[in-house]
Amino acid sequence: MEYIEMKSICKTYISGFFAKRKTVALRGVNLSIRKGEIFGLLGPNGAGKTTLLNILISQLLSDSGELWIDERNYTMEFPMFFKKKINMCSGNPNFPWCMTAQEILRFYSLLYGLRFSDCRMSVEKSIKMFELEKYADTRFDELSTGIKQRLALAKSLLNSPEILLLDEPTIGLDPAASIKIRELIKDIRRERNITIVLTTHYMREAEELCDRAAFIKNGRIFAVGTRLELQNLTRRNNLEEVFIELANN
Repeated sequence: MEYIEMKSICKTYISGFFAKRKTVALRGVNLSIRKGEIFGLLGPNGAGKTTLLNILISQLLSDSGELWIDERNYTMEFPMFFKKKINMCSGNPNFPWCMTAQEILRFYSLLYGLRFSDCRMSVEKSIKMFELEKYADTRFDELSTGIKQRLALAKSLLNSPEILLLDEPTIGLDPAASIKIRELIKDIRRERNITIVLTTHYMREAEELCDRAAFIKNGRIFAVGTRLELQNLTRRNNLEEVFIELANN
């Protein structure tokens, strides 16, 4: 069995009070992710990528199907020891505007249950790793978009997760900031050997970072493989052409 196994995962959102409206987000998703790899989730807007991540991090429960992690079934129950193994970083970080970068990291480290001494060490290590020293006492609303994203990445590693979910980590960043974030992701993988699940619309980013990727559309997985396997499957020259081919299929 792979490290992360999703079997026939389905999810439908229901909205409205009198005239209920159903939106099917996932339609029987089957996915296997190996320990220690960077796995990409590619697909157009509304394909189900973020829903899949939210099920993985236990913010949502699937309507049906099974979720297995490290050969244990977490389909309906997410015990605390499991939650300590996983964290998520969004491409649109939203922290309290009046807190400084250092205060945000301290707050989240305590929220994750770190002891005071461990909290202090973890915050200092994160600030150094993500080169946030000069911004440690700067309020969140005064930080640039790129620094906010580095802060969000630093936050996501405070509890030393075994699984890290990255939801469009470079969205809205200029090229220089995007390169910096990608280098940090490589460093995280190299130094910690954790499993990373990445969603992105930037195919160059997927080519650079991902060992394998899955293409999802309308809540269904259409293809899974390495860059070369996906290119051979669609007879295209790069992931951008693969994306366009599968999105329009």
